[in-house]
Amino acid sequence: MPIFSILTTLIGLGGDWLGRKQKLQEVQLEADTKVTIARAEAEVARLGAAQGAEINWDQTAVTGMEHSWKDEYLTILLSAPMILAFMGTWGRTSVAEGFKAISNVPDWYMFAFLTTVAASFGVRTLVDKFGIGKK
Repeated sequence: MPIFSILTTLIGLGGDWLGRKQKLQEVQLEADTKVTIARAEAEVARLGAAQGAEINWDQTAVTGMEHSWKDEYLTILLSAPMILAFMGTWGRTSVAEGFKAISNVPDWYMFAFLTTVAASFGVRTLVDKFGIGKK
């Protein structure tokens, strides 16, 4: 009988140890899950803040255009080559020569001009498309 009682005690101790080990694994899994959820929520918050900043940037640009002639000037300037292209040979020649001249402007000037257009029209995608500000 004593061997049976020793075996019963050992089995009980082993069962307790396995139970504690399983509980520890459950606690660790719960902690890992909470960390993963916290990281996901932080990323969502970061993306929401970035999107909010982009929206504010666009709204500020649009608000700045309310009393400005800059956007009308740029619209005329950017439309002129299209209009001249339909004005006969002299118009097409002028447009072709103008674009040849533009192809020789320094990069910094082209970036400054494109940034001005993007800011004037609130078109952030122009900045993204041409890589202005990217390193």
